[in-house]
Amino acid sequence: MGENLMKTSEHRRWSLRAVSAIAAGVTIAGAGFAVTGATAALADTAPACQPAGASGFTAAVVATRGQSIAHRTVDATGCDVGIYVDAPWVTIDRVTVTGANAAGILVENTAHITVTRSTVTGNGFHAPAAPEPPGTPPTTGQLDQAFAISLFGVSHATVSRNTVYNNGRGGIGVMDNGPFDPGRVVGLPTYAHNIPVNDVTVTRNALWSNFAGCAIVVSAFNTGNTVSHVAITRNTIRQGAQPFGPTGPDVGGIVAQSNGVASTVSDILISRNRVTDSGEGGVIVHAAAAGSMTKHVTVTRNVLAGNGWLSAPQTMGVVVDSRVIPADLGQANVDTVVTRNVISDEFFGIWTQGPDAPAISRNSITVTPGGAAVHMQ
Repeated sequence: MGENLMKTSEHRRWSLRAVSAIAAGVTIAGAGFAVTGATAALADTAPACQPAGASGFTAAVVATRGQSIAHRTVDATGCDVGIYVDAPWVTIDRVTVTGANAAGILVENTAHITVTRSTVTGNGFHAPAAPEPPGTPPTTGQLDQAFAISLFGVSHATVSRNTVYNNGRGGIGVMDNGPFDPGRVVGLPTYAHNIPVNDVTVTRNALWSNFAGCAIVVSAFNTGNTVSHVAITRNTIRQGAQPFGPTGPDVGGIVAQSNGVASTVSDILISRNRVTDSGEGGVIVHAAAAGSMTKHVTVTRNVLAGNGWLSAPQTMGVVVDSRVIPADLGQANVDTVVTRNVISDEFFGIWTQGPDAPAISRNSITVTPGGAAVHMQ
């Protein structure tokens, strides 16, 4: 089982990479980047591209405070990002974003953001390289995260009723920011202090074929930082026509993870989602770094079926994990509740590892031959 667990853990870290020190001194050809000694010279590869704040990226659209971007198509071909937002009170409504090298929509270090009824597709296939193998610290010139919709260091935000498909680096990411910036090329300057996340809703989105990254991720990367009060509700996640794309597998799944040392991901509601045929477990709650914790995570009323094929035959519907192989380094899953879910076509309906077993009740679970409804170790 230990070998299989390590295999499973590796797969589910496709879009949750470890924190590393920021290096300097790199030149990146293409994708609009030229970075030397942690300075950026922006090189637009299309006339519409413009500098995106201090991110080191170019963007087709750079939002301003209070702006409503609505009823338009953003063709970001040749730009690093489709729409870049670092100002508050911005609404993106009924917009199609396509063609960006990295994130389709990148929002960072701001608040009061709405992304709704938009289509984000065809982005992230020409981003700077992600760490390989998955789960290793990023090095100079690499870009750790580039979700189709990326919210890094963003509070009081709603991402609702969007269609997110055929992107090269995952679906929707909600993460903290700070000295480690998950959405910045390693080697560029970052921030001297932690930027926590609070009050984010991700609801009623449809996601499929988002490769080399999870469908929906909530994670804290920076040492001692917090991500709290995030609701992930009524989303539909399914596999597309192909399980693998040009950048990696169609990972799918919903993940809540404390990924930074002594970080906390707390008060997370994962409810009424439908997750089917994901490469990783349908829902994963993971305390993944020394001294870190997930706290008050509730997984309820979800429909999960046929997930976890990357770890077949030991597929899993819900995973609650607080082990860092090979040692227990003080990480914990505190007050996790798994209740009223309908789970089918999995080898393990609920798989949990670590001293902090979740409270499990009133789930309907159907397993494949030889499997178990609940497996604890």
